[in-house]
Amino acid sequence: MSHSDETSRPCIIVHGGAGEIQIPRRTPCLSAVKEAARIGYLTLLEGKSALDAVEAATQSMEDSGVLNAGQGCYLTEEGTVELDAMIMEGQTLNTGAVACVKNIANPISLARKVMTNTSHCMLAGEGALKFAKKIDFPVLEDPSLLISDCSQQLYEDKKSKHENLGESASSNSKETNVQDDPKKNTDMQLEVHDTVGAVAMDTNGHIAVGVSTGGTSNKMCGRVGDSPLVGSGAYANQQAGAACTGHGESLLKVLLCRDVVYNVENGMTPHDACRKVINRMAELTGGHGGVICLDKFGNIGLEFNTRKMVWASVTHEGFLKYGIDPGKEIMNYDTPVKEMERFVLANKLM
Repeated sequence: MSHSDETSRPCIIVHGGAGEIQIPRRTPCLSAVKEAARIGYLTLLEGKSALDAVEAATQSMEDSGVLNAGQGCYLTEEGTVELDAMIMEGQTLNTGAVACVKNIANPISLARKVMTNTSHCMLAGEGALKFAKKIDFPVLEDPSLLISDCSQQLYEDKKSKHENLGESASSNSKETNVQDDPKKNTDMQLEVHDTVGAVAMDTNGHIAVGVSTGGTSNKMCGRVGDSPLVGSGAYANQQAGAACTGHGESLLKVLLCRDVVYNVENGMTPHDACRKVINRMAELTGGHGGVICLDKFGNIGLEFNTRKMVWASVTHEGFLKYGIDPGKEIMNYDTPVKEMERFVLANKLM
């Protein structure tokens, strides 16, 4: 991807999940990640931090209603919502995460509160909810507000399929078998993992990452995947940041994002690091997924071994780029983000 000599130029890359994204969902999903990239980039142009940018971008995707995060996220085997999220600042390694949290529309923001308002790195379940109430963080009285028609239908379809096969949702054969042999598990690749993620660098050259998810559809209650775990779902330091999506059990076994950043630290480009680690994960676990990466020079990289992954970025060139198919990217020449940059600067001068 692109390279910039100006390490202080803000840039951001986001993803909205990987898998077999059906045609009717492709346009809404692409729109969601493009909007998130714009919002994150504008946040950076306003002089705010990389942490602010990844939180804003991730919030946007949580609120979109079309991705597996926040509103519209996947449901548990009991038809309930349990959310995971994590945010990390590369300069300090400060981290905040929540796991299995209920009644929270924007878990990425609660994760940041864990980072800034406690001495801990992660809170889970009832403890996370008690913390939210203690600091007057917005808590939904009606958890069904997070359930969309699409997520409800997916839950019912999958539950019915398992019942017809004589199995319970809690003994999902796709998840237990996916680690054995990737050739036997094409169904896992077809499932959509709409975990959302963002990696940004601000004008100070500081890098931050954020991820948010509802987890695997029809998961067991209490299940935690890779997303809120440092080094697995995301990781950032002063050299680079990475965020991933996919079969959580496979991703966390190889500490996928820490591995990507480690390879960048040792001289690899973000693109090559992403490709190496995704291939290694597939070889070791048979899992499917994708990852995005941004280094301290503003270079971006991404890789996925699923059929699709929705992503968008704004680098130093000032144009919005996005994609969904392997090896293909689209640059939006009609609405360059540089126009937004001029707009922001003009407002500052007024």
